[in-house]
Amino acid sequence: MRGIIQVSMPSIPYDSLTLAAVVHALQPLHGGRIQHIAQPADHDILLTVYVRGVGEVYWLISCSPQWARTHLLSHRLPNPPQPPPFCMALRKYLQGGTILTIAQRRFDRVLDVEVKGHEGHTYLLSAELMGRHSNIILIAPDERILHAAKLVSSRISRVREVLPGRTYTPPPAEERPDPRAVSESLFLQWYQEEQPSDFTAWLRSRFEGIGTFLAGEIAARAQRLGNGDSPAVLWSAFRSVFDAAKAGDWEPVLVRDEAHRPIGAYPIPLASLPEEQQHPRRNIHVALENYYAVAIPRAELEQQKRSLQGILQRVLSARRNALQQLQQGVEERTQADIYRRWGEILLAFLSQVPKGVQEVTLPDLYSADGATLTIPLDPTLTPQENAQRYFARARHVEQNAERLEAMRYRLMTEEMQAQEALQRLESISDLSELEAFRQEVAARGWLNPTAGVSGEAATRTQEDFEGRRIRLHVAPGGWQVLVGENAEANDYLVTRVAQPNDWWLHVRAGTGAHVVIRTNNNPQAVPRQVLEYAARLAAANSPQRHSSIVPVDYTLRKYVRRPRGAQPGFVTYTHEKTLHVSPRD
Repeated sequence: MRGIIQVSMPSIPYDSLTLAAVVHALQPLHGGRIQHIAQPADHDILLTVYVRGVGEVYWLISCSPQWARTHLLSHRLPNPPQPPPFCMALRKYLQGGTILTIAQRRFDRVLDVEVKGHEGHTYLLSAELMGRHSNIILIAPDERILHAAKLVSSRISRVREVLPGRTYTPPPAEERPDPRAVSESLFLQWYQEEQPSDFTAWLRSRFEGIGTFLAGEIAARAQRLGNGDSPAVLWSAFRSVFDAAKAGDWEPVLVRDEAHRPIGAYPIPLASLPEEQQHPRRNIHVALENYYAVAIPRAELEQQKRSLQGILQRVLSARRNALQQLQQGVEERTQADIYRRWGEILLAFLSQVPKGVQEVTLPDLYSADGATLTIPLDPTLTPQENAQRYFARARHVEQNAERLEAMRYRLMTEEMQAQEALQRLESISDLSELEAFRQEVAARGWLNPTAGVSGEAATRTQEDFEGRRIRLHVAPGGWQVLVGENAEANDYLVTRVAQPNDWWLHVRAGTGAHVVIRTNNNPQAVPRQVLEYAARLAAANSPQRHSSIVPVDYTLRKYVRRPRGAQPGFVTYTHEKTLHVSPRD
């Protein structure tokens, strides 16, 4: 049959058949006394039950979104020093009580445990083992909810609240027949009437508690029996599973992959997987404990490794981006001679330079053939001021060269270290080794991936600014741009850090970050592109960050003052000019 032949096997779940086997194996706990209750994790409870003739047994019930399950353990789990509220409620009503019944609700993934409390009342502990909707609920004799591992308000679910004082309502479920109670005649009648094109899909929709895995297992058994299209063969495969469930004739197996790693446990041998991968266990509790003891730490290891891998990849990306941006400043060293040359030519031909022009063409003093040279000018400056601006820019480029080269070397070193760390991370195979590795990463300051990076990504500067939240950006050409992150930082930046001839920027007529460009007392040497860079930072760190164009005022720090008695970050200023920039550029 097409639907059977094409079935593919998913991972092995904790399904209704597994719960049925566990409930059967838990029956010896009837009459047992609950001696102690612990909550070793947010979603886990551990009942220590004294059973006459056996002694203490440890019963785990978990409503973990990923690992919802229940089974006995061979050992006690660590107990947190302070019991959570749910644990305290369980202790109040159930500790010292006697277990009356342990039952599966129909063939659903719901476990019901009736406990007679020490005061004589009977309480219901209901474990709903349903993936991310899993929960453990304590219910009073009058069906009021006393507490739950996960409290669910109407904000979370409009369908079903789970809160103390509310009346307990079962989880929504379709009324479908329990496959353990279906006769051969009824099975064949339904199958022949409905003539399903996909046998596994029919099983899932027709019967309670049959999911993708169990449907695939029944289909695999039908294939093994021969003619998978024959209704009689399909019934035989169906019956082979549920006759065992009705009789309690379980043969639990631990399933391992080709690398011998546990990948699941199931209460019956599986036709859908190679026989050599299935290893019998004496009971379902042992099979499940063997699996989860490996699977949960392994999943936690992989999750933490993925998290660290993401951090290290961002570290690597941040260093590479910063290197790319620094390269412009490093390469600009060759411009120092050009800037000085332009300044000297301007001084030599001052009388030939008109005022208010954006460029001028003059004879090149350094050309043997009498060539001319076109020099860009700031039309707001005099010819002599333009010359001095180029001399200042040449000095700035030369002063920055050594610092930028050292920064580039450090970033290249960290880039290599991040690559090596990523390679090491791949080979880590246990949580203790991973924790040691995480501490190394933290010691390097890499848990904040952009820490220590200069460039477009904002980074904390080496200066501590007495704890104020001020970030350093390095603009093209190596110019330092400081950005305050809150009112206190803005106030400190303006009143204590910025020098009189540093450029100060702020969005016009609005709130936002104060931005300062350090000029080394040469404000005229700052290129317009650096002013625009800083203006974009001011716009991006303001409520106008989503606007297409934002006006940003700039002036020298010496024209900015904080009025007496004003709140931190509030200033007035004069002599300003305005740039119109896009925060998203």
